[in-house]
Amino acid sequence: MKTYVIYESHTGNTRRMAQAVAEGAREVEGVQVILKRVGEANVEELADAEAIILGAPTRNTKVPAGMSQFLKRMEEVPLRGKLGAAFGSYGWSGEAVGLIRSALTRQGLRVPGAGVRAKRTPDQGALEKCRTLGAGVASRLVEGTAQE
Repeated sequence: MKTYVIYESHTGNTRRMAQAVAEGAREVEGVQVILKRVGEANVEELADAEAIILGAPTRNTKVPAGMSQFLKRMEEVPLRGKLGAAFGSYGWSGEAVGLIRSALTRQGLRVPGAGVRAKRTPDQGALEKCRTLGAGVASRLVEGTAQE
């Protein structure tokens, strides 16, 4: 089962969060985790994913251009029914996580929970929430397969 963790990071804060999300997902046996910067990711490969976890910082109350363009390109790939999640860092307002979550649900992904947000540099508590997010998504995948 493939889980993609794709992120955009300008200062390294969201990158640290992405690494923690991937670390948490890797703790679940049977889940392959692919961690990529948004500029390295190809939307077509998401068709083979069972879960897609996206992260980005908030820039001027928006998702940065790289992630925004990626979300737009994702509309070209059949993703309905896949599992999704969102995370991100922010300095002032923190809208990116909610915007990503909304984009994923519009595309038919199942997105339980609100996602994880961290103000500026993520502290140990925020990184632990990221690990929990990754492990939670991966566990849902494994449990869902066991129930089928």
